[in-house]
Amino acid sequence: YLLSSARPVRDAAGSVIGAVQISLDISERKRSEEQRQLLVNELNHRVKNTLAVVQAIASQTMRSATSLALAKEALSARLVSLAQAHDILTRENWSGADLSTLIAASIDPHASLDRFDLTGEPVWLRSNVALSFALAIHELTTNAIKYGALSNPTGSVSISWRLEYVDGGRILVLEWCEEGGPPVVPGKHGFGTQLLQRVFD
Repeated sequence: YLLSSARPVRDAAGSVIGAVQISLDISERKRSEEQRQLLVNELNHRVKNTLAVVQAIASQTMRSATSLALAKEALSARLVSLAQAHDILTRENWSGADLSTLIAASIDPHASLDRFDLTGEPVWLRSNVALSFALAIHELTTNAIKYGALSNPTGSVSISWRLEYVDGGRILVLEWCEEGGPPVVPGKHGFGTQLLQRVFD
């Protein structure tokens, strides 16, 4: 890209006898402008996606809550988990997230990591998968705090994962095991169950 400017050279009578032209290479400036526009478009896309996720979380939370106080508590906790995932993705320029880091960040605001055993090989999740995964881990953690192994002082949770290679592709296998909690009692299927089915099926 060139930015050009030309001026005539005149004689004493005012006739044009020549010209002076200056050309400036502005390729770098043009590339910067294009990059800036690309970033603005990407930011707009992410904001719209995030607002859609927040809207879905709020809608489902309100629909399944038994009281306004419980809805407020659940919605706040879910948004904190979403924010934690956003922080991780922002640090990685939204290229994705390490699974172990994501799990720890999803658990940390709600429960002590000392009660968890995390084991698995390095796995990199795409950004859209990482957001859903963070919300799913949050739901499992919340469930363990309310009804499972984390509802008492002695229970613990083991989370392990591995990659399996099937038909030329890779499948992530994750196991969530709770020990030392109360007996399992079947309950109603709420937003958490729907989210887990959507993420892990």
